[in-house]
Amino acid sequence: MMKSKEIAIASVIASLYAITVIMLPSISFLLFQVRIADALIPLSMILGWPAILGITIGCFVANFSAPWGQPFLVIIDAFFGSIANLIAGYVSWKLYRNVSVRVNENLTLQLGCFVENIIVTLIVGTYLKYLLEVAFGIKVPLLVSWFGILLGSLVSINLLGYSLALAVHKVLSPKSKR
Repeated sequence: MMKSKEIAIASVIASLYAITVIMLPSISFLLFQVRIADALIPLSMILGWPAILGITIGCFVANFSAPWGQPFLVIIDAFFGSIANLIAGYVSWKLYRNVSVRVNENLTLQLGCFVENIIVTLIVGTYLKYLLEVAFGIKVPLLVSWFGILLGSLVSINLLGYSLALAVHKVLSPKSKR
């Protein structure tokens, strides 16, 4: 059972994720996107389940503002986008917990961000190809769809998210309280 503090963390992260996507729709959807809200995904490695649930719920809510024009396509985006965040957050959290005790924590954070990027790229890039075809009649090769998501995720997850996770880790680390 989650404690009040964990529920609050999950709620704040979900809200931040949803608000960021909804406020920046022109860069949060379609083929070439830099979803700034994805910078919250690496917090999963530091904060665990509250962050994992926050990014999952935030993505689910945010994707209801997607520009697909058809409710069924919006539901597909909300479902698969949130599943991508859930898997990325969970896998990176497990990786961080198991590897950071043996390897430099900064390196482990970078590795976790890379793993998150690959997961998000493969899942979102795959279903996005089909959403674009059905919603707009735009036929995009799968590799191009993956590339579009990969580029944006490099900025949001690997650059912004890594920096955010590193800063949060330093604030929460017992060593920084000396």
